[in-house]
Amino acid sequence: MTAENYILATLAGFVVGWIANAMSKSRFSFPINVFVAIFGAVLLNFFTQSSEMIGDHFFSILMISFAGSSVLLGLFHLTRMIERR
Repeated sequence: MTAENYILATLAGFVVGWIANAMSKSRFSFPINVFVAIFGAVLLNFFTQSSEMIGDHFFSILMISFAGSSVLLGLFHLTRMIERR
């Protein structure tokens, strides 16, 4: 994975984390949402790039980043909801 792919994944994760923070009720969750979203985006891109499942194209990296960050944020918030019960 090149440096441009990491930067693109980080930016996509930041955007998804920012949107998740805007949708959440807690005002202190911004750093957590952004960190989890960036981690999910970079992690899924790393796995797909190392297994050579996708090409090194702008839109494929962007879509994988959005998917990875959304899925990891969804799992994170789901576990937090279950934990509160």
